[in-house]
Amino acid sequence: MNVLIATGGSGGHIFPAIETAKALKTRGHTVTFAGVLGLGEEKIKALGYPLYSLVARGLNDRSFKGWLSFGIIMFKAVFHAFDVIKKSSPDIIIGFGGYGAFPVVMAGVLMRLPTMIHEQNVVPGRANVLLSKIVKKVAISFEGSRKYFNRAKTVWTGCPCQHNVGTSQSEALAVFGLAEGKKTLLLLGGSQGAVKLNEIFFKLMQGLSLINFQAIHMTGKKDYSFYEKSYSETNLPVKVYAFINDMSQAYAAADIVITRAGAATISELGILGLPAILIPYPFAGNHQKHNADVLGACGAGIVIEQKDLTDRSLKKAVDRILNGDFLRENLRMRANGLFQKDAALQLALVAEGL
Repeated sequence: MNVLIATGGSGGHIFPAIETAKALKTRGHTVTFAGVLGLGEEKIKALGYPLYSLVARGLNDRSFKGWLSFGIIMFKAVFHAFDVIKKSSPDIIIGFGGYGAFPVVMAGVLMRLPTMIHEQNVVPGRANVLLSKIVKKVAISFEGSRKYFNRAKTVWTGCPCQHNVGTSQSEALAVFGLAEGKKTLLLLGGSQGAVKLNEIFFKLMQGLSLINFQAIHMTGKKDYSFYEKSYSETNLPVKVYAFINDMSQAYAAADIVITRAGAATISELGILGLPAILIPYPFAGNHQKHNADVLGACGAGIVIEQKDLTDRSLKKAVDRILNGDFLRENLRMRANGLFQKDAALQLALVAEGL
């Protein structure tokens, strides 16, 4: 079976799409990618999948001129997608949300091909809400999303993510050049980094005991040079990375994860039972707040809204985790039933049944 995966290039879309592609490939299917791939294009190429890159953008300007410009660009993208579908000859199309995937899925529907979409967040985006009315199946990451879609065509697959930790904490710490016997914090600001989180985390590390704490800090490409220099000058035990490719190693090393609340990250933390402090991205429809609340509501994570984030509030949350009932076994038990460990396989099985 030839499968065309339509996706945007942000981490929230591209990583679940890639995990699904791996599951489909393992089951003997051929996978091609298409969409507004952005930074995700390099990751897809590195894995050897054929790809087609489209040009489109979201609706940022709601004036008449903005709507007109958006409509023209999206019309051209859908027209381009027709050509992509003819060249790739897919048997089915799977869309992973956002304006980056929209033209391909829409073209597939118009060409009467079996199509499905996957919604990563608890609260769906506008593109998936619209597409859900015309595709054959809607796969969701969280049960809480079911109310936004036609229940007859909606299936809970979970969010495809990386949740396998194959090394011990000692081995992982050695990989990062960190010491045993200290509490290791892991700061993840998302694939693009997070200016506010980077700033507050640096202040936090300056105020913590160097005898008891160390950290891994994923800054994003934009802030990497500044914080690499800053940590070096202050002689803090922090390993700085623009991006971490092998997240399983970082999870294995960490005692506490401080992070945004993308759907894949929430799923990874829930499955692994990692103590987490979640600072949802406050824009883009506040989607991440609803994601974070999945862990917060069951006591498997602490949620701090960005407006309330200071080095003091972050330190308080760290102390609460270290002094409270945040054992991994307990966290996994609390999150049991909220996440699918084999989400990529579940998605592949739904696709095979279209």
